[in-house]
This record gives sequence, structure tokens and C-alpha cells, in this order.
Amino acid sequence: MRQSVGRWLRTAEVSYATVALFALTQGPVYRVWNESNSRLDILPNPSPQHVFFATFVAVQLPAVVLWFRRVNTDWLCDRANQVLVALLGWLGLSVAWSTFARQSLPEFVALMLTTCFGFYLATSFSRRELWWIILAAMALGVGVSWLSIMRLWEGAVNLQDNYWIGIYGNRNSLAPVAAVALIASVIVLSFVREHSATSWSRIVTLAAPATLVIFAAIELWRSGSQTSPIALVVAVAACVAWLVVRAVALRFGMFRTLRHHAAPITLALLAIFAVVALHQIGDATSISADSATFNSRRALWSVNWSGFLEKPWQGWGWMAARFNPEFFKQGTWWVAVETQWSHNGYHDLLLGGGVLAAVLFVLYLWMSSRRFDRLPVSVVLPRLALVTFVLAAATQESFFVGSHFLWALLIASLAAAHGGVPSVDEQDPGHRTP
Repeated sequence: MRQSVGRWLRTAEVSYATVALFALTQGPVYRVWNESNSRLDILPNPSPQHVFFATFVAVQLPAVVLWFRRVNTDWLCDRANQVLVALLGWLGLSVAWSTFARQSLPEFVALMLTTCFGFYLATSFSRRELWWIILAAMALGVGVSWLSIMRLWEGAVNLQDNYWIGIYGNRNSLAPVAAVALIASVIVLSFVREHSATSWSRIVTLAAPATLVIFAAIELWRSGSQTSPIALVVAVAACVAWLVVRAVALRFGMFRTLRHHAAPITLALLAIFAVVALHQIGDATSISADSATFNSRRALWSVNWSGFLEKPWQGWGWMAARFNPEFFKQGTWWVAVETQWSHNGYHDLLLGGGVLAAVLFVLYLWMSSRRFDRLPVSVVLPRLALVTFVLAAATQESFFVGSHFLWALLIASLAAAHGGVPSVDEQDPGHRTP
């Protein structure tokens, strides 16, 4: 009886994690409150942002409680975790000098909760469970979006420019869901070779991700987004580069020490390549401005950079800069849309917490990814692909924010490389699934 109850509880927790991750793709939450959002003319208070924030908190709170119950004090002994705590602490302190603290505080709380949710995913589920959860959550996003598109729900299709949006309100929000669905499908399909269960289970393992690949690929293509496909290419390139760096380190004795730093070196090389490539493409007169930076974000980035130069050390406060009218009175503000989004996660860090925030984030990436080189190749490649996808996509969108599934997956992928916190499966072998 106890074993049966334990299995039911485990199934319930996996289901909860799947639904919560699906909710963090944000589209479902916005769609749920869409009707209420349309009645602002007669019911203006509380604001839509109020209920969105409350919903995301309610969704993530059980995971935060469970993670705090399971984590031990060794977690803080990990150097990478200490750096992450320092980063979050600094962004929290930025609320004190924020130019719009009313915005910074909820954004900081959201970032803290989603960081904890990422650690919850990493420490509560086995490798296969986690990838099945990601697959199922993305499948919900792809499936409901497909339904909305086929039934022409309001805002699901841009009929004027002929691209798909689904339930996400923006094609650049639909595309990451479809792209992560492709990554998760490929990873789950790779489990088939390791799986020695019944034929029926083998068929399900093959059919579910294979079907998702088709629908996700179609949605990614029809969304017309440029960011996610290029980020996928960068993710594949990162995996190949990591394998090459490891091979070179093993082949030549003088480079043998590189084997223990192959992952961070790979990320650093790709970062340098991306900066140089964008600079060279931007200088090429034969290439249009739209192609130069994926989606013609030059004017927005110019405002971001000049705003950072005005407050380089402390920043404007976490996610507060673009809510301040003074922010738009510098740079190329006359050609930039006064949007509340910087369209660059790295600029968000610089604007929100200044140089120190960016340095701490880079240091966290370096120290966390260094752990990849102590793990088997079959474990590292999926995590490295997901990490690189998020990092590449964040060059074009504000994905380093709370209440967003990509930040949760970034934290989960990096945290999963740590050995400081035993997973639930290690604490109770009965939880482990084959």
C-alpha cells in the first residue's frame, strides 16, 4: 500500500512539474486571463500585471517549498551556487536604488522564484524524468497552439503577414517553445537505445517524440521567427565544438588540461565568434539592416548601451530602465520604439545591475559549465545544447527574467551538473524510473 501511494504521489509530482513548466511558457497564463484583460474599460483595477504575477507565484510556490525541504546545507558550499546567490543578492539590492522600484521588486521576486523552480527540476527528477517533463510541457504548448491556429482563435495567426503565433501573443514567444520541443524530442528518442522495457513502452517512447518533432518543426517554420532557428544552429555548433576541444585535449599532451575546461572554453569561443560575426555583418553594406541583427534591433540596442554607460556601476535597478521616461532621452531614441523590453538578456543584466551583475553572471556560467567535463558525453550533450540555445536566444530577447521557462531550464541544466545536492532518486531509490 505504501509503495502504491508513493507511486501515485510521484506521478502527481511529475504532472505538477509538467503543468508548471507549461505555465511558465507564459502564453497559457496570458490566455487564461485574456477575457478579464479585455474588460479594463469597466474593471481597471487590479491591473493585468497584478494577476499575471500572482498566477506565476501560485504556480511555482509548491516547487519552491519542495526544493527547500529537500536541499541540504552542502548546496551553499558549491562555489557556483555562491556566485549565483551573490548575483541574485546584488539584483535584489538594486531595488534600493532602482529608478522604478515598484517594477524592480516584483521582477526580482519572480526571478528568485523561477531560479528556485529551476533547482527544483534539477534535483527532484532523474535525467530521463526531467527530459520527459520538458517534452510533455513543450508538447502542451505546441499542441494547444496548433489547435488555436487551426481554429483561428483571436490572435493565433497574423493573417496580414502570414505567420503563426498560437497562444503566445508573439511569434518570438511561440518559436522557443517549438525549438525546445525539438531538442527534447531528439533527447528522448535517444533514450530508446538505453530502454529495455516492453514493446508497448518502446512504441510510446518512439511515437510521442517523433510526432512532436513534426508538429514543432512546422510551427517553428510557420512562425517566421529568426531567433530560435539560429539559436538551434548555435546549440548544435556548441556540441560539435565541445567534442572537438575534448578530442584535441586527449590527442595532444600539451593540451590535456583543456579537457577539464572544454565546456567553458567552448562557450567562450562561441561568445567571441558571435560578437565578431554580428559586428562584421553589421558593417557589411550589402546586407540589409533587417538581416544584420536578426530582427533589426540596432536602435533598441543603441539605447540600451548608452543607458548602461550613464549608470555603469549600479545600473538602473532590475528591469526598471525601460519604465523610466528619462531612459529614452539618450542614444538613438528618436528611431527606437519605446518598448519596455530591451530585446537582449545581457543588456538587461547591464542595465539592471551594472558591470557587477554581468561579471557575476559570466562567472556563474564558467564555474557551472566546468562541471560538464566531469560527466559522460551522453549526459553533457543534451544539457550543453539547452544551455547554449538559451544563451544564444537571449541575445535577441529578454529571456533572463523570472516567470519564464527558459530561465528555469537554464538554471536546471547548469544545476544538474552539480553533485552537491543529492536528487530525490538518490535519497529514495524507489523513486527512480528506468
